Amino acid sequence: MVDDTARDRAIYHALKAADEVAAALQTHLIEEHGADPERAAPQSPSTNSLKLLRQARERLGAGLRAVQADHIAESDEISLRNQHPQQRTSQDPARGM
Repeated sequence: MVDDTARDRAIYHALKAADEVAAALQTHLIEEHGADPERAAPQSPSTNSLKLLRQARERLGAGLRAVQADHIAESDEISLRNQHPQQRTSQDPARGM
């Protein structure tokens, strides 16, 4: 049987991976398709997709907070939280967009 800590770590890793994919898609939409990252941007296919990704990342952040991602990330060898601030390349998913 899986203990609570192992279950939370598995959930953390799944949510973290999904958030990293969403972050990459957001970057792609902004850089390659010219999606406007402003929340009040006029509707277009790119900005609509960006809004959906933003909502997804907010939900992922809520899930990460629920499993206390801050504590799990301390022991996550690949977490950007464990790198020096100048090396961080994406926004903290636990805090949303």
